[in-house]
Amino acid sequence: MSNFRKWGSPRSPRKYSRFTWVLGFMGFLGFRYFFSYEISDLFNFSFFAFFSTYFTARLAAEMPDERYKENQLKAKATTMFVPAITLFAIGVGISSFSISYKVIVLIAALGWSATFITYALAFWYYEKH
Repeated sequence: MSNFRKWGSPRSPRKYSRFTWVLGFMGFLGFRYFFSYEISDLFNFSFFAFFSTYFTARLAAEMPDERYKENQLKAKATTMFVPAITLFAIGVGISSFSISYKVIVLIAALGWSATFITYALAFWYYEKH
């Protein structure tokens, strides 16, 4: 029973694959929409979120200490505004303007990606400065 991890005990940092960020290039598949006009192609823009692992994979190798956790909280606070602005833009667009559902899907997919990328960049910035 010595290998049993108790609830609430600190975990070791996650091991990220070195090349997970390459999946971000699949986000360019979203531009197929302009040729096929299929809504499902717009969701491919969400793959841009994988570019965030380029920064977080480098930082994940460090053992979490007090500064690491503090910077994590600062980055989460900074990132909080991205989904809020995205949802606000979708809400205003639906209620005030007659925007199409294609634009709504595009804003949602890009907002999803921007949230992860903003977190990764903010966390990296706070760790380095």
